[in-house]
Amino acid sequence: MWTGYLVIAAKALSAHRLRSLLTVLSITIGAFAIVLMSSLAESGITTLSRGIEETGGARLILLAPKVPERAEGKERMYRAGFERRDRDRLFAGVPHVTEVVMFASLGMQDIVSEEGKQARTDLVAADSGFFDAFRMRMGRGRVFSEEEDQGRARVCVVGHKLAEELGRGDPLGRSVTIGALRCRVIGVLADNDRFGIDLGFDWVDVLIAPLDTVIDVEGRGRVEATIVAKTADVSANDPVKRILNARLLERHRGVDDFTIYDFSAIMSQLENMFAIAEAIVGLIAGVALLIGGFGVMNMMLVSISERVREIGIRKALGAAPGDISAQFLCEAVLLAGSGGLIGTLGGALAAALVAPLLQGFLPAWIGSISTAAVAAAMAVSLGVGVGFGWLPARRAGRLDPVAAMRR
Repeated sequence: MWTGYLVIAAKALSAHRLRSLLTVLSITIGAFAIVLMSSLAESGITTLSRGIEETGGARLILLAPKVPERAEGKERMYRAGFERRDRDRLFAGVPHVTEVVMFASLGMQDIVSEEGKQARTDLVAADSGFFDAFRMRMGRGRVFSEEEDQGRARVCVVGHKLAEELGRGDPLGRSVTIGALRCRVIGVLADNDRFGIDLGFDWVDVLIAPLDTVIDVEGRGRVEATIVAKTADVSANDPVKRILNARLLERHRGVDDFTIYDFSAIMSQLENMFAIAEAIVGLIAGVALLIGGFGVMNMMLVSISERVREIGIRKALGAAPGDISAQFLCEAVLLAGSGGLIGTLGGALAAALVAPLLQGFLPAWIGSISTAAVAAAMAVSLGVGVGFGWLPARRAGRLDPVAAMRR
């Protein structure tokens, strides 16, 4: 029975191709927007989550210096900033901590190669655990060891983008001068881009040297040092933060010249932000579908007014009001459903095509198609067909056959 209704509906819609196409187009645009924008939002949160996970994920706790908001006069009563021994004392006996690393991001610096090639890059002073803690993959060469770090060795590791900027050939084994520091390149990093993760330096255009080596020539490295800890489990973040906060306040005599960042809270906030953004996108696209629904209703009402005599003849031949309503409801659903299907497929295809383009600018970008958005777009499109087609279909079913045949 329903197959017959669909065949009749298809013939009726094909009789007015242009009108049907314009009505379908409004539904198509709404479904297209839902799928494309939701897929981009999902890709963004997936890419961001992977970047955070590669640096340690929600288990990271970061201690960073800041300008104190109270008790500024007490700054002279202690030594500002973090040193290696401060890090060791601060985390001594703290449970659930698996890794601790310290680094200082010293901003953009001029760098000159042996051949005289000049560039600008981010200088990072870090201890030897920095590379493992942030899952920094090596392209070639090696990272500096703990002995080289504590021995103030004049060695460094460069990002792959900086290696390309330093001139022709492999920079391994060559010396570079950055600021007041001259060091020998012992390693080149692979592409370690972390989308959306900003720790004060570029992940691919960077020079990393031993912490104490840099502090010897750049005194502010100690004052701007940041400590990053990784816990055994996200549930341990809160107790670890409380312990660290109490110890830091005691050491700094109540001066709040530090900030503690909990990455689990940051990730939760980011996920909420993306969820809100996705909901807003869905709402805007839903408005487009709603407008399309009015178009469906208007077309069905016009179609009924044009086919009143046909309806009267069918009723006179024994067609029940429910059969008439079902036929026109099928037309509305077919109209909205076809628009939703075209828009959904188009949105998925656009999301698949946009991903490689974005990867050209953001290599870390992870393209994805939101299956939830695909299902929602189709469900809403069919719902629009039923919701906005019900009233015209009901009206058609209630027409008086005698009066209809006279028109």
